[in-house]
Amino acid sequence: MKHENQVAFQRKVRDPNGNFCTRAMTVRALASLWRDNAANVSARLYPNDDGLLQLITRASSAPATTFTTGWAAELYAKFVGDTVAALGAASGAADVLRNALVLDWNGYGTISAPGFVASASNSGFVKEGDPIPVRQLTTGTATLNPYKLATIAALTREMIESSNAEALISDCLIRSTGLALDAAFFDNNAAVANTRPAGIRNGISTLTPSNNSDPFAAVAEDVSALLNAVGAVGGNGPFILVGNAGRIASLNLRFVTRSAAVGGGSSNVIPVASSAVGNDLIAIAPKGIVAALSADPEIETSNAAALVMQDSGTIGTPGTTPGPERSLYQTESIAIKCRWPVSWALRDSRAVAWTTPGWK
Repeated sequence: MKHENQVAFQRKVRDPNGNFCTRAMTVRALASLWRDNAANVSARLYPNDDGLLQLITRASSAPATTFTTGWAAELYAKFVGDTVAALGAASGAADVLRNALVLDWNGYGTISAPGFVASASNSGFVKEGDPIPVRQLTTGTATLNPYKLATIAALTREMIESSNAEALISDCLIRSTGLALDAAFFDNNAAVANTRPAGIRNGISTLTPSNNSDPFAAVAEDVSALLNAVGAVGGNGPFILVGNAGRIASLNLRFVTRSAAVGGGSSNVIPVASSAVGNDLIAIAPKGIVAALSADPEIETSNAAALVMQDSGTIGTPGTTPGPERSLYQTESIAIKCRWPVSWALRDSRAVAWTTPGWK
């Protein structure tokens, strides 16, 4: 017999064009809670979303490939894209990854992607009848090692079984994960074995900011220097400028609005705001970045454990006092654990440049 909240959820959710990632997370969380299989829960909650059901069931009777039109090609592209899009406005890194080369982990331990060094000398014009020269391209390898973003959130049973379950689960898990992704993605720290990948600014020196007393000229000079630095890799774009919210708003007001007013059309420079970059301004040629992530984050639930309400920095450390505990059983709460394999690497170190401008 269906739980009354399951029926209410089914009546409300009818949009066939929802986000695959957040819906898959919701289905897996509720399937674990209701002791049901994911296919049944998906069919009940999202009866019009056949694509989600196909991806969750992964039937072996009709092998799917990402290059087979009409079966998995479209679903695969949407699922991976939705996983990045699900990070939402909380993550500037998600805006970068939308324009980068994004691969699926698909169970592999490591992934090697080709790294390229762009050079005009790799090709040239040849006179009619002359032999075409053969050149050995300078290439490298961008290695993606397996890392994971992980978090645990506690929600009451009423919250997780309500018709707002998808919004609440995605808000608790994905939004906070997006902020953590930004903090690591945009920093300059080296990779830590078995813990995290290197930040995209690791090993990249800052550019000297403009000292022009005219703030408008200083903005133009800094942006020009940054784009010139990544231009050898980015070609004609798109390029991404990442700064804090105030600095990006300032750029938009000074340039984007003026360009639109005079009919300048769309720009090949995409402004992205992130609180993780502080006062720095970063230029990125996104095609110089490769990332791998799981399109289907692992979800587990528990409703009978004693949850230590503390971050992972001190849990289980000898000699430390554990944080406050919450009895999930007594408080009718559900702990949802999200484990999301994700990694990234630069294909060319010239794809990123940054500075700390003097203007605001």
